[in-house]
Amino acid sequence: MDTMTAQDLDTHVPQIRETRPEEAPALAALTAGALQWMLAAPTEDMRVLRLAAFIGDEPAGLVLSCAGEGGLQELSSIMVAPQWRGRGIAMMLLARLSQTLRKGGRRGIYARWSSRLPRAAEFARLLASSGWGQPEVSRRRMSWRIGDWPKGFPSRDRILTRLEAKGLRCTRLDALDDAGRRQLVQEGQDLIAQGRAPEWSNPAYWAQGEGAGLSQILFDGTGAVQGWLVCVQQSAFQRWYIPQGWVVRERIQQGWLLGGIARLVQVLEEEAGPDTLLICQPPADVPGGMEQMLYKHFGSHAASTDYLFESEYIFSAD
Repeated sequence: MDTMTAQDLDTHVPQIRETRPEEAPALAALTAGALQWMLAAPTEDMRVLRLAAFIGDEPAGLVLSCAGEGGLQELSSIMVAPQWRGRGIAMMLLARLSQTLRKGGRRGIYARWSSRLPRAAEFARLLASSGWGQPEVSRRRMSWRIGDWPKGFPSRDRILTRLEAKGLRCTRLDALDDAGRRQLVQEGQDLIAQGRAPEWSNPAYWAQGEGAGLSQILFDGTGAVQGWLVCVQQSAFQRWYIPQGWVVRERIQQGWLLGGIARLVQVLEEEAGPDTLLICQPPADVPGGMEQMLYKHFGSHAASTDYLFESEYIFSAD
């Protein structure tokens, strides 16, 4: 005989609401460690938006998002506690997130995830059932142990010497003084305005950031900026990360990007040691970008390779 009462049923209906910073410890198990900072981050103007589903006092699910570009919001994380899966809670969270963002003036929402994400197929089905666009591969992510680079790059030092003889100058970001950094930002923005650099490469976004000191700025013999490789230390993961790298079009065929990665690997080996892990996930299909170059020259020596998918959901105008 089923003895569940109406009151029992009510206690199993999730109540979805925004969370408070002091609730962070109770919610930490519902997202990745690298994203737990979002649980107590400021939420003004929906820079961070976090919604949790509670059943009684128990957190059953959590969705995190942060502001992106172009009026979009990034879906950073969504997770349902194992004991509450299969009840549609993830779809409820996603629907409430979309509703809140739309009311707040956002144009839409997007997500990026790895082909190695646990339950990746289930996540893709969740988005599809919620009306999201077909996922597309946006990036290829590769990682290497620095000490393994000689296997795929035995001529590294010779190539770098040859390129330097032809005018390439690689300078660490942390070797630039304030005037040098201002020059980098100004020349980078000038290149963007001239259509010679991609909009996303704007050095104003990273030139003053913490942990990016080993980034390589590529100059020509006259001291003009020709490109860069951004490299950021991710201490929590015990690795170094390259989110972007590019050179102006006229330097692509001259191999300057290859020279930049050669110098960066030298520096990492000297300062961080051969066991250091280097991970790269630069944008794909960018003229002057490094994704194709890295895969062509070093893909077969990567410790691991996966693909990053992207999907979006643009809110209707009515």
